[in-house]
Amino acid sequence: MEGLSNAFKKLQKLNRWLIGAILVGIVVVVFLQTFCRFVIFKSLTWSEELSRFLFVALIALGINLATTDHLFVRIEIIDNYVKGKASFILSMVRRILATIVSFMFVYSSWKMIAIGHAETSPAMLIPMGIMYGIVFIGFLLNGISIIIDTYEYVEGYEAKEEKA
Repeated sequence: MEGLSNAFKKLQKLNRWLIGAILVGIVVVVFLQTFCRFVIFKSLTWSEELSRFLFVALIALGINLATTDHLFVRIEIIDNYVKGKASFILSMVRRILATIVSFMFVYSSWKMIAIGHAETSPAMLIPMGIMYGIVFIGFLLNGISIIIDTYEYVEGYEAKEEKA
């Protein structure tokens, strides 16, 4: 599992760069649209669609980074109130539910990829299967991230229990 974890962390480094490039792309497209609309007085027909697609890609590919870095919102009063074994069980229930939800999205987006290749986006004529594919990849990476995080959490908890 150590090798998988290290390989996944390298993949996440690449993902961070990709997300940075997507964010720069969004800024460039929105700036270009604004410039064209107010300086040239012509609107770009494809800019809104492209910025929307890039935004979806940013969110879908970034969710696993939030999972890995533990950046999701949670109710800390419950975490501060629950201690010991109950805290471990609560954390495991959260991780199991998050894994189930991630793989539900993986399954749903897999089904949508097949349907989406028959459709194209209105302005850019991109097959919609590509967008569903990005959602599929993002939630697949998130599911893997949760599994690796759960493994490391259990391993750390067991090591802490052995010391006590």
